Amino acid sequence: MKNIFKILSIFLITISCKAQSPVFDIMDLQHRVQRIRGAYHKDMNDLLNPFEGTYVYTNGNTSLKIVLQKKKSFNTKYYEDMIIGEYQYIENGIEKINTLNKLSINFTDAWNYSVGANLIITAGQVGCDECLPNEKALSGGLVDELTHNNADLIIRRITVNGIQAIKILVVWRMKYKKETDPMPPRASFPGGEYILTKRLER
Repeated sequence: MKNIFKILSIFLITISCKAQSPVFDIMDLQHRVQRIRGAYHKDMNDLLNPFEGTYVYTNGNTSLKIVLQKKKSFNTKYYEDMIIGEYQYIENGIEKINTLNKLSINFTDAWNYSVGANLIITAGQVGCDECLPNEKALSGGLVDELTHNNADLIIRRITVNGIQAIKILVVWRMKYKKETDPMPPRASFPGGEYILTKRLER
């Protein structure tokens, strides 16, 4: 009888924990807005997976390399699947910024990485004006840790001459400053559109 009682107690506790930790699809914007404590906003249909990889933009001696990975994140309130990333920018042969080493750090809160995105956007939504009817793009953010600038980031998956690529839009946000304040430093690389082809890492 005691064993039955113990088993029943464990079962009820398990059910209770599951009830308190609901799982929602990342496309379920209604529940994402509610920010329910303990919830898990899961990439149930693996929409984030195709964005993973190493991508490189090259123009002469100028290049932008971005490495994107999928990660489960916890921001002290709820869990969420995300695409995180780090990058390196070289201008005229001179390295301006390189955050790639941060990929070796296992941050619990994935927003500590330089690139973070998990808002799926589709044709007709802001940032997806050129998207095809069934296309799914990513909206997120990018941080320049050297100059403390922040940018809005849109990532689209495209194909260039039969090669997988991404087309990104980087829009650096204006910083508020008083008239007497000095001009804030510019970001380490220019905003705008970049097409980066996917590379196979060896």
